[in-house]
Amino acid sequence: MRLSFHIALILSILYCPWWATAIILICACFLLDSFYEAIIYGIAIDALYGTKFGYHGVMYAGTLFATIVFLCASAIRNRLVW
Repeated sequence: MRLSFHIALILSILYCPWWATAIILICACFLLDSFYEAIIYGIAIDALYGTKFGYHGVMYAGTLFATIVFLCASAIRNRLVW
């Protein structure tokens, strides 16, 4: 399952809009245990699509979003009973 999320994330980063990548990233963080790779995908998004001035002045928006999603998903996942 982890491999399928990696393939889906790579393809969505390259070919889909940002919101499709965000949905897949959120699902991966909730369904997979310790999906630290989310932060690496955020860095990849910034490296590929980041600009000199960033998104509304935030230079590392992809990394920040991925880190927040990972931390929130980890906190919520620990409190839920599966």
